Amino acid sequence: CVVTDLREEFVEEYVFETIKCNGIYESRYLLGTSIARPCITKEMIRIANEENAGFIAHGATGKGNDQVRFEMCSMALNPTVVPIAPWRDAEFIESFKGRKDLLAYCTKHSIPVDAKPKANYSVDENLYHTSYESGSLEDA
Repeated sequence: CVVTDLREEFVEEYVFETIKCNGIYESRYLLGTSIARPCITKEMIRIANEENAGFIAHGATGKGNDQVRFEMCSMALNPTVVPIAPWRDAEFIESFKGRKDLLAYCTKHSIPVDAKPKANYSVDENLYHTSYESGSLEDA
């Protein structure tokens, strides 16, 4: 496992550039999640290149924009590295039917997570903004 502190790069190369070009969606939504994905993917590809790895994986669901952001960035930076999307893998989905199964796995293997078993929403937080995602929030 490699953990890299990308805070300075994220702010200097992504947040500041987004602010300079007034990058706001529908005049109210900061693009913190959108601009974080290329920053993360760039580092994933750097590590994959360094380790001579042929694959990277992301945890984006198979139905949203994040999967496209991770995979398009990956292909642009190194088209020989194959992005894996567990949420589009039938065996993964059979093993983990939802949040409860994933949290049980994390508990069993002492993997610390902030998610709560009964939460019906997800939170994406970074130095630029915090976004909340849920069917009920998005349908409002």
